[in-house]
Amino acid sequence: MTIDVSVIIPTFNRAAMVCDCVTSVLAQGNDVVLEVIVVDDCSPDNTKTQIEERFGGDPRVKYIRNEKNSFQAVSRNNGAKIARGEFLLFLDDDNLLGANALAVLVGEFRKNPKLGFAAPMAVHKRPGKNNLIWSLGSDFNRWTSQPKDNCPNLPLEKLPPEPKTYPTSYYPNGFMVPRAVYDAVGGFDESYEQIFEESDFGWKIREAGYEAIISTVARTDHLGFLEPGCVPELRQLGIEKPYRTYCFARNRLRFARKHFSFLQILSVTFVFAPLSAAYYGLVAFRNRRPDIAWAYLKGTIRGIFALR
Repeated sequence: MTIDVSVIIPTFNRAAMVCDCVTSVLAQGNDVVLEVIVVDDCSPDNTKTQIEERFGGDPRVKYIRNEKNSFQAVSRNNGAKIARGEFLLFLDDDNLLGANALAVLVGEFRKNPKLGFAAPMAVHKRPGKNNLIWSLGSDFNRWTSQPKDNCPNLPLEKLPPEPKTYPTSYYPNGFMVPRAVYDAVGGFDESYEQIFEESDFGWKIREAGYEAIISTVARTDHLGFLEPGCVPELRQLGIEKPYRTYCFARNRLRFARKHFSFLQILSVTFVFAPLSAAYYGLVAFRNRRPDIAWAYLKGTIRGIFALR
């Protein structure tokens, strides 16, 4: 059987949440033939048991487990290795995919041969941000490496009826690419480990001459997983864990060196990066997390000197 879309869902220690995500994918309409590949990044919980109990009788669902905890880039590439679909949808496990989202995105590719990347509009589904749009276009300021989002936290009811699509440079959370494009750009750069690997992937596609869009007709509800004991202010900045924080600081500079101009790299490396380390360090100390402050500083230093 020809598979239209392979939905690749990396997961770690979120058994119930990933099962709900898979359920939402399987509830898509009959316009596309799909398969779901759950890539377990060595979860210590009962993810494998839950997947087998809930979907063991469905041949569309496949479960694989990484040999060791390897983070998002490796998990996505491992899923792509066994995927049979013409299109690949990389979906984070804290999402509930809207009805017919796959058919809408596939339709965008069918009508535009220059399209290399398409994402459903992500809508927040958690207390305090319910029904707010994540972004209608993601990019970076090339002089500071700060992210730039179009209409972040726009209430869903204020979404204009037109246009139906918005240009973007990358998009976290969930996005679809043709298999041929994934192969052409070499998949995800595993040296990032976590943070910026999806940004790098989107930029590689744009730099290869393809277009990238967000469709407001396709939708995913983003639940925004919060671990117990997580400090909301640190989570919002993406620095809630020491190693994640280290990768964030290091990869910000690696990404800039790879994609920005020489003068922009100098600006990011010798002006913004030190200022950013000071700011994130102060926020971490204010929240009584000196380990987070040290992790960001260490990542910044290693990023400046291009060290792993």
